[in-house]
Amino acid sequence: MSVVGTGGLAATLRALAGTVGAHWSRERRDTLFLMFATALTVLPHTGHLPLWASIGFFLPFAWRFALVLSGRQLPGPLLLAVAGIACLAGVLAQYHTLIGREPAVTVLVLMLGLKLLEMRARRDLFVVTYLCFFVLLTLFFYSQTPLSAAAALLAVTALVATMLTMQYGEREAPFARRLRGALLMLLQALPLAALLFVLFPRLQTPLWGSPEDAPGARTGLSDTMRPGAVANLAESAEVALRVSFEGKTPERRLLYWRGPVFSDFDGATWSEHRRGQQPATAPLVEVASDASPLAYTVTLEPTNHQWLLALDVPTALAPVDGLLPDVSPELTVYAAQPVVRRTSYRFQSHTSYLLGRDESATALAAALQLPAGYNPGSRELAARWRAETPEPRRIIARALELFGQEPFSYTLRPPLLGRDGVDDFLFTTRAGFCEHFAAAFVVLMRAAGIPARVVTGYQGGELDPITQEWLVRQSDAHAWSEVWLADEGWIRIDPTGAVAPSRIELGERARPVDSVFGFGSGDSLLGTLTLSLDALGRVWSDWVLSYETSHQKRLLARLGLSFDSWEGLVGLLGGTMLLLISAVALFTLHPRPPRDPVQAAYLAFCARLAARGIRREPHESAAQLLGRAEGKLEPERFVQARRIVSLYNALRYAHPGEPTPGVRRLRRLVSSFR
Repeated sequence: MSVVGTGGLAATLRALAGTVGAHWSRERRDTLFLMFATALTVLPHTGHLPLWASIGFFLPFAWRFALVLSGRQLPGPLLLAVAGIACLAGVLAQYHTLIGREPAVTVLVLMLGLKLLEMRARRDLFVVTYLCFFVLLTLFFYSQTPLSAAAALLAVTALVATMLTMQYGEREAPFARRLRGALLMLLQALPLAALLFVLFPRLQTPLWGSPEDAPGARTGLSDTMRPGAVANLAESAEVALRVSFEGKTPERRLLYWRGPVFSDFDGATWSEHRRGQQPATAPLVEVASDASPLAYTVTLEPTNHQWLLALDVPTALAPVDGLLPDVSPELTVYAAQPVVRRTSYRFQSHTSYLLGRDESATALAAALQLPAGYNPGSRELAARWRAETPEPRRIIARALELFGQEPFSYTLRPPLLGRDGVDDFLFTTRAGFCEHFAAAFVVLMRAAGIPARVVTGYQGGELDPITQEWLVRQSDAHAWSEVWLADEGWIRIDPTGAVAPSRIELGERARPVDSVFGFGSGDSLLGTLTLSLDALGRVWSDWVLSYETSHQKRLLARLGLSFDSWEGLVGLLGGTMLLLISAVALFTLHPRPPRDPVQAAYLAFCARLAARGIRREPHESAAQLLGRAEGKLEPERFVQARRIVSLYNALRYAHPGEPTPGVRRLRRLVSSFR
């Protein structure tokens, strides 16, 4: 693509407004518009891409922008080939693969940046435009919030305006007219899009894949726990679940949302206990006869796991998606299928209870297992405690005293631990987050002969004053311990509370000073805005993201329609689209005279003359009409009429295609004629 001519930033801005005309080549103007739309396309991705990848896109972008301003030649193919290989090498170094969501999107964005330096023909502009649409589609792999949809809509509008720009010749319409045309096209497409959304057969799996298909060091739940393997844990403010209580709400310190329970330990990693083929038996839960249950509804975000978070402990379960959940011997609730979409369910729980006093000897033996050859210091300490005070409660108290009185600290940036991770944590680093404390406590208990296990889930939450829901975020992910005592069964022990009690009492309102993500509380302006956006996101999710097969069937049933197969739904969709397109064609495809602003102004002038009794004959020219009006108009009005006729003849015959200022002058003259 040739880029000739001179100019600077001011000329560039005038070109974007479509007022430079022949001073800039058509290809140059189209390139500027396309680069503007490309920037809007990639900007929403910068929060999901590695920093180096964002820089890797905007460096070629800035380079091409400078070439457009200077008119210099584009780089050669050899340099672009080397840059492309370097980008692929960077992606491999970052992700160790080119397959998957993150590496694929990163490669796509980087190649889009390099393609900007390769646009030499007009067809390359269209290739980049279509590539931008594809990149914009991948935004919904990461986020489907209203803000993401608004960003996508803005970029789509810019891309459609760019496509309109590429249809003009050397002289084009002003930017406002092009933008108005793009918006009009999108509005015209809106009914068709709404029809497709409502009637298109819904998929049973998420359209955009699993919520997380790549591991990351962020707060949240996982199917295993490995304290000491992460040196920097980033907090995530994403909502994990929403809870609506029916009636009274327990104190925040009692809001433990039970998830997977880890009993197996290989020296480094904690995992759920592997059992044989025998069916799981739920443990005995004893509550006072006069204790009233807490009823609540949970809306769980997609996890791609089967866990269903429940307030500790659940005592009554309702069917989820038509099937009754399973309950493991560790009192973890499982759905029949992985939770791949937003799911709501209603449970009942008690916060005061006795759990598993009838625990089997096999389960208690499993809760005492420790791998041989690991953490000799911890074993020795626990053995000394047991020799000095064999009473289990006293051993538990000594472990909590160790965490509370020794210089342990709660941090999200703990040092990495070695092979004997518990020993390193207890006697050397003494810094970690809840997983470190829970795992170390359980190892000490097992070494002292007390059955113990690690429970993971969430603790706390934040009350949304707008929706009156409790918002439990990924940053509320927590790990605690359970020990078994003969007279009480499994009891909860949270060793993190001995080191950072504010973490339990106040949650994210009292994050440690090294917290990497400060989330505003609802009392601040930022917090109120965040909660308002979250409420908007909930409405968006309920009416848009959660629109699935069951919602579709209920909507069609209200309209008196019912389909048992997708074929009938496709037939209804096709027929409705045909009717809609036919109706639009009926009103838009009939011939209509072109709108001439000069002729429209002249006809308005003739209407004003007719109001004075001077009617224009169909065969009469403007000059003939003016001649008849000379004796019937006041001298001052006749002078105005002569100016109008003179300007009309010039715009219509002498200088056709006169730019907008001439038409505006004619309109002003006509409007002042009375």
